Amino acid sequence: MSLNNRYKPEYKYFQKLRENIRSNKKILNFKKKKWSGLVKRLKLSKKYKFFNHDLYNISRRAKSFKNFYRSQLSTKQRLKLYYGKLTDTQLKKLSRTATVTSKKKSIQQKPSEILLFSLEARLETALYRSYFVSSINTARQLIVYGNVLVNNKKVTNGNFLLKKGDLINISENSHGKIKQNILKSNFWPLPPVHLEINYKTLSIYFTENIEFIHLSSSYSFWLNLKSVLFFYKN
Repeated sequence: MSLNNRYKPEYKYFQKLRENIRSNKKILNFKKKKWSGLVKRLKLSKKYKFFNHDLYNISRRAKSFKNFYRSQLSTKQRLKLYYGKLTDTQLKKLSRTATVTSKKKSIQQKPSEILLFSLEARLETALYRSYFVSSINTARQLIVYGNVLVNNKKVTNGNFLLKKGDLINISENSHGKIKQNILKSNFWPLPPVHLEINYKTLSIYFTENIEFIHLSSSYSFWLNLKSVLFFYKN
């Protein structure tokens, strides 16, 4: 991804995909005419849809390879944007690692399950899922500035992978901002079961029980990780 694309405002990606990937409320308040079509479309599709993320979703009219490739490409773009504008290199590495790991005899998991774990077990994702922050980008900033501790040790890398039993705490100087964001949140979709959250102490306990079925309402769009894995297969 070029630097120009890397720092492009997120709503421009939403306009390209014509979907509000993270249910960002700010987009619905845009007043300029150039955004009117997108805002109208997003307001009409505000209701959450529940998808089976473990199936392929191909239109009956999508007979050509071109349409199939377009479907895979848009799925990949949604995933990258949803998890904080991941680069193509990052997602490719995660996908190929998941495929290789699943082939080991000691591993009894599908590649899609391993890829999901590598995305959901990230420290920045855990903060976002807990409604401590409004977006993964905000979580990333909070972590980089040293305001997040894992097992009482400061962590400054948002890609840090959590393990079963890890305890996340927020430094006291950031408690005010976190509490404000929690009060503004409508808590939908509900926080996933693999995170045990204490909103009094602002701490999160990671239990590692990450499954598609527990995250089915977390995505406002259809997401098929099998399609992403197939895209990076070669």
